[in-house]
Amino acid sequence: MATRAILPVALAVGSLLTFTTMNSLADDSSIHNITVGTPVPVPDNWGDTWMLAWTKNGSLFSPSNDTKGFHGKGRGNIAFNQIFGDEPDKLTGRTLNYMTPDYGVTNETGPDGCTWKSSGCVALDGAIYWLVARHKYGESSGDANRRQSAQNASIIKSEDAGKTWTRPEKENYDHPMFPGNGFATAYFINYGQEGKEAVADQSDKYVYGLSNNGFWDNGDAMILGRVLKSKIGDLSGANWQYFTSGDGAADASWISSVSDAKPVLAMPNHLGMTGAAYLPVQKCYLMVGWYYPAGGGKQPKASLKTTWDFYVAAHPWGPWRMVDSHTWEPQGFYCPEICPKFTSPDGSTVWVFAAGDWNDASVYRLTAVPLMIK
Repeated sequence: MATRAILPVALAVGSLLTFTTMNSLADDSSIHNITVGTPVPVPDNWGDTWMLAWTKNGSLFSPSNDTKGFHGKGRGNIAFNQIFGDEPDKLTGRTLNYMTPDYGVTNETGPDGCTWKSSGCVALDGAIYWLVARHKYGESSGDANRRQSAQNASIIKSEDAGKTWTRPEKENYDHPMFPGNGFATAYFINYGQEGKEAVADQSDKYVYGLSNNGFWDNGDAMILGRVLKSKIGDLSGANWQYFTSGDGAADASWISSVSDAKPVLAMPNHLGMTGAAYLPVQKCYLMVGWYYPAGGGKQPKASLKTTWDFYVAAHPWGPWRMVDSHTWEPQGFYCPEICPKFTSPDGSTVWVFAAGDWNDASVYRLTAVPLMIK
């Protein structure tokens, strides 16, 4: 059926706000509930914000933040790791690059009072892309809920499996690709191995990214960006566009100014930085939202309790609907991200990677969590 332009409609349900169009209300009803299984800790690592990139040869790579990586041989604000194993409950790993001294050792701040942290990571056409940004911990961010703020993000690229990276750190600091907080926590939407395992919504042509409004924890709203696959390797923020409203398949729904982007999902104080994956069996997208019920991660005893909200959508631009929720206490698992490599052939089980309370070494590590989908 030919695409036609339709004016956007704003839907409000409690504190939920989505922007949609009549023809974007495609069927995503194949998911009715999600059950969370038993977490499986991966041995001998320390850190958080894991996001696995699946390469053409089957290898898995992942960043980690505030980390000692695997086997405790170093410390970094960010590090890059390789993950081994074909079964999600039998994984091991090694740290390839602690990204020091350029990106600093754990908790090292710069003249701006911020540290380097990362979010999205994806393998595409033989290269790995990784988003880094300047974060300020909740104790000093000035946020009323002591949320960790994020700003001034850039994408870096490796063509040698994480050994070396461009752009240089100084260029990212002095001239970020995405100035400000508008696209500071972006995660690339995951379409499987090298981004080619599944194709939907022109994913063979575009790379999509979701970002909240500039917080590691408890953000307020998500916006959607896109870039041509042929242009992502240029590492230029000028090549990116942002969804405004209407049908995301139409070019008229996109604009070059991030400040003019409209949220595809708004849930104030409930959207820690996260991404989404396309589920080819269900033919829809799954995003695991998360937040600290205390309001922010650095509120008293907040790190012991998190809530995961499960959102699905027929398209990256929505509408997104919540289908289930799960609370973790006392582990406080956070930054959950789907790794499509371990999805069961019938699509009934997917695996999420997360880390827990940074005050507890037994859970502050890469942890695999199964999700059963019905």
